[in-house]
Amino acid sequence: MLTIKEKFTLQLRLSRGNLFAALAVLLVSAFFFALEWPIALEKDSAGQPALCWEFVLGFSALSVFGAGLCFVQVEMPPRLREGVGWLLVTALPLAAFIAVDMINGTRIWQFPGQRWVANYLCYLLVFTLAYALTRRPWAAVAIGGLVAMTFGIANYFVVQFRGQPILPWDFQSFATAMTVSGGYEYVPTQKMAVSAMGYICTVVLCYKLSPHGLPAPPRSLRLAERFSALAVSVLLVVMLFPLNGLEGLGISVWAWNQKTSSERTGIAAGFFANVNFMLVEEPAGYSAGRVKKLAKQLDELPEPARLGRPGKLPTIIAIMNESMTDFGSLGTLRFTPDNQPFLHSMQKSGEVLYGTAYSSVYGGNTCNSEYEFLTGNTMAFLPAGSKPYQQYIDAPHSGLPDILKSYGYHCTAIHPGDRGAWQRIEAYPQLGFDEFVDAEIFDVARTFEHRLTSDSSCYEQVIYEYERWQQVDGSPLFLFNVTIQNHGGYEDPHYNTTVRVAGAEGRWPQAEQYLSLTRSSDRALEDLLDYFERRPDPVVVLFFGDHWPKLEDGFNQAVLEGYDSTLDMYRVPFFLWANYPLRGGEMEAVSLNYLSGLLLRAAGLEGTGYTKYLEDLRQELPVITDIGYMDWEGSRFRAGEPNPYTQRLNEYAVLQYNNSFDDANKVGALFGRE
Repeated sequence: MLTIKEKFTLQLRLSRGNLFAALAVLLVSAFFFALEWPIALEKDSAGQPALCWEFVLGFSALSVFGAGLCFVQVEMPPRLREGVGWLLVTALPLAAFIAVDMINGTRIWQFPGQRWVANYLCYLLVFTLAYALTRRPWAAVAIGGLVAMTFGIANYFVVQFRGQPILPWDFQSFATAMTVSGGYEYVPTQKMAVSAMGYICTVVLCYKLSPHGLPAPPRSLRLAERFSALAVSVLLVVMLFPLNGLEGLGISVWAWNQKTSSERTGIAAGFFANVNFMLVEEPAGYSAGRVKKLAKQLDELPEPARLGRPGKLPTIIAIMNESMTDFGSLGTLRFTPDNQPFLHSMQKSGEVLYGTAYSSVYGGNTCNSEYEFLTGNTMAFLPAGSKPYQQYIDAPHSGLPDILKSYGYHCTAIHPGDRGAWQRIEAYPQLGFDEFVDAEIFDVARTFEHRLTSDSSCYEQVIYEYERWQQVDGSPLFLFNVTIQNHGGYEDPHYNTTVRVAGAEGRWPQAEQYLSLTRSSDRALEDLLDYFERRPDPVVVLFFGDHWPKLEDGFNQAVLEGYDSTLDMYRVPFFLWANYPLRGGEMEAVSLNYLSGLLLRAAGLEGTGYTKYLEDLRQELPVITDIGYMDWEGSRFRAGEPNPYTQRLNEYAVLQYNNSFDDANKVGALFGRE
C-alpha cells in the first residue's frame, strides 16, 4: 500500500536550470522596479511624496516567492497531476478576471454572483482554447493569463487616453492606434505591477505541477483531451453569442457610456457583450416598399432655401479639426488669454452661420464624425462602438462627395497622418473622393505642434491644392481637410503652454496644453480665411470639431458644472463662412449628420431627396447622435429610452438602412443626383 509520502512529495532542487529561472524572475523584478520606481511613491497626509511600504513589501515578497518556486520539485502520480492541471485551467480564469478588473478599478467586490459567472465564462473561453492548442496546463495558463493581462493593461490605458474601453472593433484599427500612440505617456500602476508579478508566480507554479520526463500518453488520449477542451470552448461561444447568455446573466451594454457600462459589467463581460451588436439589423417595419413610399413623400418636400448665392459653383472647403471644442462657450471657466479670439470675433460679426454641433464620439474615433458629416447618416442607428469606415464602407456609398461630383466637382481629401489610419485609403474612394493627400505626399513643408503636423501646415496644403487646381483644371473643387494637430497626448514636456485656466493656473496641465494648442489653431484658421477673403472667385468654408479631447477628470467636472454631461461632453463648434454674401446668425444646436446639408445650402446647391428629408427632420430633431437626441424645444432624450419621436426616428433609420445596407433594393434616386 502506498504511503502519503509516496503519493505526493515536495522538495527543493538546486539545479542549474532552476537557478537560472530564479535569477530571471529576480532580474525581471529588479529591472522593472528600477525603471518604474516612481510608482512606489504616494502622497502622504501633507501632500508630499512618500514611499508606499505596502506596495514595496508586497511586490518584493511576490518576487522572492516566484524565485523560490523555481527551486521546488513536486512529485505526484500522473492521474493526480492531470487532475490538478484541469483544476488550474478551470480555476485560474477567475484569478484573471480579478486581476484585470482590479487593474481597471472595477468594483468587483460589489458585483452580484451572476456577474462573476459571466466574466468567469469569458476568461474560461480563452483558457480552454489555449489548452486545446497546447494540451499543457502550464502553457494554457501562460497563454490565457498573458492574453488577459495584456487586455487588462491595454484597456486601462485606452480608458485613460480615450475615455472609453477597448471594444471589438478597435482591433480593426490597431494600425491607427499605433500611429498616434507615441503622443501618450504610459505610466504603470501598482496594481499592474503586483498583477504581473502574480502572473509570473502562477506560471512558474503551474509549470512545476506539470509532468516532466514522463512517457507521452497515447495519441488517442491526447486527441481526446484536445477535443474535450475544444468542445468546451465551442459550447461557451454558442452560449455567449448566438444564445446571448450574457444577457441572461444580467449583462447589458450602456451604448451612450461604454466606460461606465464596462465598470458595471466587468471589463471582459462588457467587451464580449458588445460582440453581439456587430451586425446591423433591419429597423422595425423595414421593407423596400416602405422606402419607395417614403421616397414619393419626399419628392413633395420643398427644396430648402439657399443660405448663400455665390453666382457660380464655388470652391467648397470642409475642415474637420481634430479634438476641437470651445470650452469658453460654456461660460464656466475663464482662460487667459482667450484661446480662440478669432473664432469668437467671427461669431460676433454676424457674417457667419455658427453654433454648437453635437458629435457621437468622445476623446477619439474621429472616423465616425467624418462618416456622419460626409454621408448624412447617424451613428445612432449603428451598433455601439462600430467604425463604419472599417466595417461597412466596402462599396460605393452615397454622400456629399457623390452629390458634388454630379455637379462636376473634383473631390480631394487631405489628412496629414498615415493613409491606412481608420482605413481611409479604402473608404475615401468608395465615398467618392478622387484624391487622398496624406502625410507622405504633402507638397508643403510641414511644421509640428507636440510632434504632430500643425494646422498651419494643413491649411497651407489646402491652399496649395486650391492654387494647383486653378491652374490645372477649371472645374469646381471640393477639399475635405481632417487635421491632426490637437490630437490627444497633452503631456509633451517640451511644448510651450501659453494659455492658463484663470484662478487655477497649473492645476490641469493637460487641459492648459490643449488650450494652448487650440490658440495656435485659431491663428492658423485666421490666416486661412484671410487668404480666401482676398480671392476673386467664390469660396465657402465649413469648419467644425470632431469630438472633445480627453483631459483631466477634474477639469471636465469644473468646465461642465451646471451642464448635463450626457450630451454636453459632445459639444463642438461649427461655422459656415464665405467670401460672398451668406445668411449669418447663430444655430443653437445641430448634430454632425446635418452639416453637409447646410454646406450645400451655403454653396447655393440643391441636394437629394435624402438631404431634403434631413433638413426637414432637423426642424423637429436638430440633434440626433449615438448618445441621445434633442428636439426643437431643447428637450433631451438618451439613446434607447422612450421618447415622443419614435416614428420619426424609425423613418430615418429605414432610409439610412436602405442607403447603406440594402444594395439590392436601394432607391438610388433618393440618395444621389443624375
